[in-house]
Amino acid sequence: MLHLEQLREEIEALGQRAAENHRQCSSELDIALRWLTEAPDAPALRERVKTIKIQEEKDPPPFPPTDEPLARRIPCPALPIEESVLVAVDGSQITPDRHAAVLYYLIQVGGLIFRYNGNAPLPFSEAELHFEESDLLNSQGLLITSELGMRRTVAEMASLAHLTAVAEESSPPLPVIALTDGPLLWPYTGQSKEEENALPAYFTALTALREAGGLPAGFIERPGGSPLLELLWASRLTAEGTPIHKGEAPLRALTDHELMTYFLSPGERSSWLERPSAMNARHSRHGHPIWFCYLNVGEVDYPVIARIEVPQWACRDGWIDRLHAILIHQARVLHGNPYVLARAHELALVTSQDKAALEALLQRQLFERGIVARTSEKARQKAYLGGRQ
Repeated sequence: MLHLEQLREEIEALGQRAAENHRQCSSELDIALRWLTEAPDAPALRERVKTIKIQEEKDPPPFPPTDEPLARRIPCPALPIEESVLVAVDGSQITPDRHAAVLYYLIQVGGLIFRYNGNAPLPFSEAELHFEESDLLNSQGLLITSELGMRRTVAEMASLAHLTAVAEESSPPLPVIALTDGPLLWPYTGQSKEEENALPAYFTALTALREAGGLPAGFIERPGGSPLLELLWASRLTAEGTPIHKGEAPLRALTDHELMTYFLSPGERSSWLERPSAMNARHSRHGHPIWFCYLNVGEVDYPVIARIEVPQWACRDGWIDRLHAILIHQARVLHGNPYVLARAHELALVTSQDKAALEALLQRQLFERGIVARTSEKARQKAYLGGRQ
């Protein structure tokens, strides 16, 4: 039971901190907008990122890979989307639990093929149950944790490539828009043995998707971080890393999300950026460098900012315009969340009832073979106490 009265001081402090942060963001916003409009052209920014002195512990800021002005607002293209085809996937998992009656993990991927031709969408779901000790334990003999996230990411991309190939077989000569809920740039940097196995499989799936005629895109709503602001600050520095204008300092409270909330009108996107990170370099070596932009998929007085990630090879004439138009259309259905991603999540979701039914079936299989499997005493106590609420 949570005793809220014990947290009263912390809750009040949180509210005070939020108010202070809001005031600081408001004061920094005008500065950031001015920096954005005063930013050098793209070639000069690329040169600045190459030559500027960066602190060793930090990655260099992103750079504009095209010659589009950094302050350009790109409106939603007015093009027909009839006959367009989308596929979308999402995943869920049951993590291994040493207190459960049976040790296993499960990954389920849900997906959807959506055609703009009046026909009903085609749903897809696939689950994998793993119970071998070699699948459950890492090299230290511990139950897998972050490794499971990598496996789920690979499973999602493999399913996206499969659905793209299925959709492309009966599609007009247009790219199949292939959406995933989350980043397209590999999000793990643990340099683990698991990653060394998972990352090549991820690149293989991206290659298969490209060969199937797909345009993969990662959709990240309310993105964190400030890569654009880092680039804007770099534009205000000399090659030695000192401010060109005396008295200027980095913006600490503002984020890209808040800046884009005020900069982009509904339906507009920003120009492209590319991260010169070690992970994106690995993507490049496999033919899949990732670009990103910001897109306002919200409405007037209700902005919803998403970061859109795509491979560089997908940024060709016409393809990105179609992706832009379709994302805006899809987001209008659910006020900012693309419909196909919401449905993919629904198809992937493993509920607590699903988990209970699965574990009951697993215990029955063991019982039929003369094995009585029990949860730990800790698990039974937690279930009892939870049932009393």
